[in-house]
Amino acid sequence: MKELLGNSVNRRLFLKSLGMGTVLWPFPRERVLWAAAPVDVQPRLRLPRGYLLVQDVSTYNQSKFGAISTTEEARSLFGQIAGRVDAVEFGSLFYDDHDLRAHEAVAREAALQGVDLWVSTFRMLRRVRAFGAIRPEFQAQVMQADGRIVPARTLEEAGYPSETLFDVLNPEAMDWFAGAFRHKYLERMKGLLTGLFFNEDCLTYIAKQPPNTVRYDYWRNPTFSPRVLALWRAYCRQREVTQDGELVDKFPVHDPKMVANGAGRSQFVPGWNVPAEIEAGRRFVDLPRAEGVWRHWYDFTCDLFLKNWIGRLAAAANEVNRGEPGWKGTMYFGLHHWSLPYEEVQDPNFAVPQIHGWCAWGRQRGVDLAKLAGHPDIDAIICETFPPIAANLELFVAEFARITRAAGKTFGVMLHRDDDWPLKLDEEPLRWALIEKYQPTIITRFPLQHMLPGNEFYTAEGEALFARGLARYKKGPD
Repeated sequence: MKELLGNSVNRRLFLKSLGMGTVLWPFPRERVLWAAAPVDVQPRLRLPRGYLLVQDVSTYNQSKFGAISTTEEARSLFGQIAGRVDAVEFGSLFYDDHDLRAHEAVAREAALQGVDLWVSTFRMLRRVRAFGAIRPEFQAQVMQADGRIVPARTLEEAGYPSETLFDVLNPEAMDWFAGAFRHKYLERMKGLLTGLFFNEDCLTYIAKQPPNTVRYDYWRNPTFSPRVLALWRAYCRQREVTQDGELVDKFPVHDPKMVANGAGRSQFVPGWNVPAEIEAGRRFVDLPRAEGVWRHWYDFTCDLFLKNWIGRLAAAANEVNRGEPGWKGTMYFGLHHWSLPYEEVQDPNFAVPQIHGWCAWGRQRGVDLAKLAGHPDIDAIICETFPPIAANLELFVAEFARITRAAGKTFGVMLHRDDDWPLKLDEEPLRWALIEKYQPTIITRFPLQHMLPGNEFYTAEGEALFARGLARYKKGPD
């Protein structure tokens, strides 16, 4: 999900068009934390070819901030898109009882009109407090550039003040949150949802987003709480991870000067070799791979994020809805830039594009795509891209497709992303050619409001062209 319905002009036009102005691991079981998840090689997610999922529909207790709140609005919206789309990403701006009453009413109208709802994790960490106060021991910690370890705080954003960050890597913290989410939301919405949609979930980066070619620094990830240190020590004991002949039992840092500020929780480990910047034209297969303790550190953080956050929520959603005829499973929707790890790229011709300079920083953001695709509670992987096609998008799509299908999971793609511009007629044939080549089951599009008459970026010609392309693809080869 992108920013909710774009800018204020888009939100007003959108509302006007509707007729209104695996189980992660308790501490005693840490010896089995790092066992590889079994891979189900037969896709369980049964969707028709060309299943169109559009982002997004949000609800709130009032009709504002681009969200809807009434049955009448829902009837108008779903009446306009029923038969044109198969599904939408579906979220609530908050999770108080009055928010959820509106959310449930909208969901019931979607069911009446045959539109599938994939509930979104977008900005979920910003909404954890709707499920209860965050205990001090459940707060994440981050490292400063000088090695100091401090409470992690989110950056200020429009409409969101800075606040302490929930520790998604803490198993006991996730015991609480997964249980609260299950009780307050999933059980209430049982029978109304189609699946769970992980939207760009990765480790929260406690700094301004760097340029596309610039590395995400490990110390700016919120991976340094006392609870994570205990898990890291258990991991190192189980794997016999050593440095200079001694078992590693502290957080690794790349600069010896950082150790003095680490309050006894860090140790110097040389050899951190992730490039500070990857210039356009550089081939991914030529880049250095982390080795030794540093390889283990990235393995550890990626595994922990997958099993503790994504795995726990996916398992809860699947368990609550097991046996529901309309439940289809879970999807991970990952931006190509920070979901694909450069370490997993196999194509020797895949280089950083001149346009946009997209890199592949997955492991630096806590996402190992191969492990994610292999998780037993993840059913589909969608490769989200940003236009134009000329920015080497085919190579990202190809790697996502290879990794997803190797795990026996359902593959999807977003090539139809048009944030603040109308659908481009010259780009549309290129998009469908790529879709035909890589044969995704799921096609995603953003944003929904561009498909509705009255929006400043809606064009009848563009929608007709998209509809023809989708119909041809759904039909399949003659």
